[in-house]
Amino acid sequence: MEHPRPGPRRCPERAAMSASVLSGPWLLVLTLSAANPVPTPSQVKTAPSPPSGGPPMRIQLRLSKAQLVTSEDMDVRIALSNESATPLEFPDPFRHSDQSLTYTVTGPEYPKGHAVNHYTVIEREGTQPLGGVVAPQVRLGSGRVLESVVPLQEWAPIRQPGRYRLTARLQAAGIDTVSAPVEFEVVTGRPDSASAGVMIGGGPYSGVGTVWLQHLEEQTLLMQAVFVDETDEAGRGVSRRTSKVLGTVAPDASDALAPWTNDAPSGEAVSWVLWRQGASILALAPPATITAPFRFDLEAPPERLIRPPLETHAGELFVPIVEAGGRGLRLLRFQSSMDAPKVTPGKEVGRVRLPSVPLSARATLQPGSVGNGISIVLVSEAAGGLEVQHVRATSAGRLSRVASSLLRGLSALPDSEPGVWIDDSGHVHAALVAVSLKNPRQPMLAEVRFRSDGRLVAPPSMTPLPELPMSARAAVARHCHLPHSDRAGEVRWAILLEDGRLMHSGQRGSPSSPKQPVAGPLELIEMLQGTFILTTDPIRGPEFEWL
Repeated sequence: MEHPRPGPRRCPERAAMSASVLSGPWLLVLTLSAANPVPTPSQVKTAPSPPSGGPPMRIQLRLSKAQLVTSEDMDVRIALSNESATPLEFPDPFRHSDQSLTYTVTGPEYPKGHAVNHYTVIEREGTQPLGGVVAPQVRLGSGRVLESVVPLQEWAPIRQPGRYRLTARLQAAGIDTVSAPVEFEVVTGRPDSASAGVMIGGGPYSGVGTVWLQHLEEQTLLMQAVFVDETDEAGRGVSRRTSKVLGTVAPDASDALAPWTNDAPSGEAVSWVLWRQGASILALAPPATITAPFRFDLEAPPERLIRPPLETHAGELFVPIVEAGGRGLRLLRFQSSMDAPKVTPGKEVGRVRLPSVPLSARATLQPGSVGNGISIVLVSEAAGGLEVQHVRATSAGRLSRVASSLLRGLSALPDSEPGVWIDDSGHVHAALVAVSLKNPRQPMLAEVRFRSDGRLVAPPSMTPLPELPMSARAAVARHCHLPHSDRAGEVRWAILLEDGRLMHSGQRGSPSSPKQPVAGPLELIEMLQGTFILTTDPIRGPEFEWL
């Protein structure tokens, strides 16, 4: 019988990630039930005939892989085999109250060895009651096997590279046996900044997908992780639930991107991952593989990929790009489904000329309840200020430049990406952090609204922000995308200063100092009880930090 892995939860409903998140290549088993029944003969496996003599129980460990990077999950499958001629009865070693089955990791992170079991992990997390809980008895017939999976990185986190050894020991009901050791290697590397993808209208528990490139000495890996909101009455936090290597990509790969999606929580659409290799845009979703991905070849490397790529509940992936030279906006489209028989080439479905080269841009998708309309906001220099251009796309991808607005008296900050959000009525809201032309230390929050037909609602509004204590390296504005929230549509902003500190909309007092370097381009994600910024741990890769 195979028991799912334990995954402490503060709130059971958070385990139910959206189908859009879980249907992609990041799916892993997450939780352990506290009330699994005692295994029946149909739930256990039959082992080969047991040899005569020797210990009554044999433990076998099997690794999912022999080498992993420090930011990657490692699953260990453990099998308990009854090698005796009679049934064995003992407490279920795969229950959260069990202390009889202990795993010991030895290596650079734990030179003296580090022992853990179900009980110590749950006790450390403090998320489930343990007092008075007794594991039920298991009756394992002769020649039968009891199996489970241990999430090693969750139980015994490993951040230091090197060679490691793992053993397991069972001590229960007169049984005392130790597995043969298994060895694995942990390597590190340099993680690029990650991009984050969310479900528009999916709610705070739908999960946040991240994608990034991890550079090792001789190869570049495409990585993916899923984070969930762990906020409850005890505190705020976003925790990593899964992390895996999707495969090896070319050394010149760049622009690894996670899409934003309007897929319904109960939908069965595919999930996409995107990256660029020179002039080629590559995408991964079933039935593609890392060596045979979806592909669209441009004539030349683009000026920029506009973030984020947009994924619909129909299995489409729309990728807006600014072409080489910066004077044209193009929209690419990939499509697949869970039962697609083959990989089909991407297509260009829209193109429009731009009056000037954009300094920054951002795209968004309508909520699934409204449709699949796309809006793209581009910011460029203009006489006397900055120009905000609004380009719309139909559900088929046809582009049209419908409106523009002058932000008079403003100058762009470096790497300042606008925010854009479409509400349930179809109105498009854009926001940008810029500075005054007259006073470069005076940042301003500019907001522009467009009607559902794409036209301008009213002149832009401008709100002064706290004065900059020094020059800024980057800035970002984002709207709260959570449905059924009194914060829906509210604008959050952040400014990264030259010394690495952050000014932000929730700031009280002096600028804050993030624990890890802030990822660039800046990314703010609205969660249940606050705003989080994406940072980059030099060993583990992406992490979210509460502002």
